[in-house]
Amino acid sequence: MPARPDDVGLASAHGTAAPRPPLQAGTDAVERVDSSTVSEASARLRALAALSGSLTDALSPDAAAYLVERKALTALGAVSAVVVTLGAFPPPSAFPRGLVPTLGPYTPPAALALHVVHAIGVPGAIRNALEALPLDAPVPFAEVAREGKPVFLASEAEMQRYPAWAGEMVGAKARAAAIVPVWANGELRGVLGLAWPEPHPFDEDERAFVSTLGVMCAQAIMRAHLKAAELEARQAAEQANASKAHFLATISHELRTPVNAVIGYSALLSEDIAGPLSELQREHLTRMNASSRHLLGLIEDLLGYARIEAGAEVVRPEIVLLTDLMRESVDLVRPLAEQKGLRLHVEGPTAPLELLTDPRKLRQVLVNVLGNAIKFTAAGDVTLDVRVDGLGPCDEEPCVRVFFEVTDTGAGLSLADQAHVFDLYWQHDPASTHRDGSSGLGLSVARQLAWLLGGDIAIGVSVLGKGSTFVVALPARYVVGAPPIHVSFARQPATA
Repeated sequence: MPARPDDVGLASAHGTAAPRPPLQAGTDAVERVDSSTVSEASARLRALAALSGSLTDALSPDAAAYLVERKALTALGAVSAVVVTLGAFPPPSAFPRGLVPTLGPYTPPAALALHVVHAIGVPGAIRNALEALPLDAPVPFAEVAREGKPVFLASEAEMQRYPAWAGEMVGAKARAAAIVPVWANGELRGVLGLAWPEPHPFDEDERAFVSTLGVMCAQAIMRAHLKAAELEARQAAEQANASKAHFLATISHELRTPVNAVIGYSALLSEDIAGPLSELQREHLTRMNASSRHLLGLIEDLLGYARIEAGAEVVRPEIVLLTDLMRESVDLVRPLAEQKGLRLHVEGPTAPLELLTDPRKLRQVLVNVLGNAIKFTAAGDVTLDVRVDGLGPCDEEPCVRVFFEVTDTGAGLSLADQAHVFDLYWQHDPASTHRDGSSGLGLSVARQLAWLLGGDIAIGVSVLGKGSTFVVALPARYVVGAPPIHVSFARQPATA
């Protein structure tokens, strides 16, 4: 009777050789597995995992190819590796995107040549021969690119299928080679080649490992090129934006000079410098002056936007009286209000309060917000209400905050419109541009200037059919690097 496993153990313990029990068919294959084979397969799996993690980083195409080549050399014992692509990478596809190549015969792209991305251990003469290699060349790289199938050459004799290439490789002491297609997203991207110094039989696991390296190589190089293309596109967009800002600044300056001249000469004519004027002539000059000032306002919006976009706006703080700024800002928009028959009110502190800020920028902020209220108010009132908070002692800047509230009796804004009112070029009604002359820049420029001054602008309340209140909040003393004041209000229901 055959010994049981227990008996085997006991017999061995006593130093006698126990008869070996017969193995079942299911365990016979396991028994014959070489532990070194298992170890090699495990090492390759670990190599793929490590390579996959490394290729997630933002790499250049040659760096990605280098990582794949280095991992192949380490895991397989190869002595040289090269990655080539079909022309400029990524090349025009022979497949529609997403089509798996095994679903149909492979058709190589026309009029393409191989291009070396990176190589390790490849003699210069062989690398130069691979560069700009036509697809009909009698070498394994071109064959793989033409047919889309891997080529494994286990010995020098098998390498002689490609005599000219084999002569160069044998001269470089290569005795086996593997050349596999580099696929990504169903598209043939290039070819990966490896060489060994001794004959090298390729089992199924090793062939699968090399093919997987080719796929990972293509995906990594594609990501690298997409990253480079994204960076190039971003740089081109930034350059275009800078050119646009420079153009706007230049053209705005060029336009402002003649418009100022028209305003000046119309003012002189209105003062009867060239002789007495009839009422009709005076009316025409008044309209000319108003139109010129309106055009100048649009030019100032463009110029302000261009300066902000170019990063050319610099805060130049100086001491200025709050009441003076209020009066100057209102005076600039009063003609527009009077032309529309609107009542313009100013409420605020009468006691003198000194501000340390950039008066030109603050004046532009107030003029833009007041001008916006006047433009979109058909009848009624526009009010500037100024209040000051924090006049008592405090421990940190900004101690004193100034709030400019501009209220109108216009059409109001819906909740959806309130979310976009500060967007660049946004128009409540794009068709109204020709009627009200709005550029869509005024509130956006005002808010960005307020941020520069350490403040903010927000909608306090807006009700459809009743009007809106915009709030400008600024520190009384501008402090370089201080966090800006943020103003926010719960959006009001857009119903009367």
